[in-house]
Amino acid sequence: MTNKKNDLDIDNKPKDTAKPSKLVRLISKNKLVSFLCLALIALSAWTFIKISFLEKRYEKQTAELRTKYDREIDSLTTRQLELTSKVFSWAIRSELTRDNKEQVNQFFLNFIKEPGVTKVEFVDALTARITLSTDKKNEGNMYLDQVALLTDKTIHYSNNSALKVISPVFGLNNKLGVLVIDYEMKK
Repeated sequence: MTNKKNDLDIDNKPKDTAKPSKLVRLISKNKLVSFLCLALIALSAWTFIKISFLEKRYEKQTAELRTKYDREIDSLTTRQLELTSKVFSWAIRSELTRDNKEQVNQFFLNFIKEPGVTKVEFVDALTARITLSTDKKNEGNMYLDQVALLTDKTIHYSNNSALKVISPVFGLNNKLGVLVIDYEMKK
């Protein structure tokens, strides 16, 4: 009987006992080291995510600052060009009251050499015609912007990277015309 019992015991045991893998045995023997490795991996992943988030935030803030800076520079350029056109219109007035159109033309030719200035024109207030221009083919043409012809103060129009400054030129008793300066803004 004992033999049969031993045989049963042997038969009741599973013959393929699964041994734990080497990795599982290594982890179970070194629980602290395994925990620290997992913590290091989790901390590294969190750090990379945080760095990525901070880089995106930095890029967004940099883009916002650039946009703000560009707007400020454009605003300063516009104000400076308006002031310049006022002073320039005084010089034009002085020469036109003396009927010295050749000197005005020289002013225009020198002024267009300035960076960004693309065209300078003088429009007669009575006829609405361009009497002097750095682009000679425009001389004698009608100037179609009635608001510009009627203005009594310096105004400007901006369109993307182009700026048009219009400054009235007054004689002693009447308005002689308007000075139109086209300026190309740098981007």
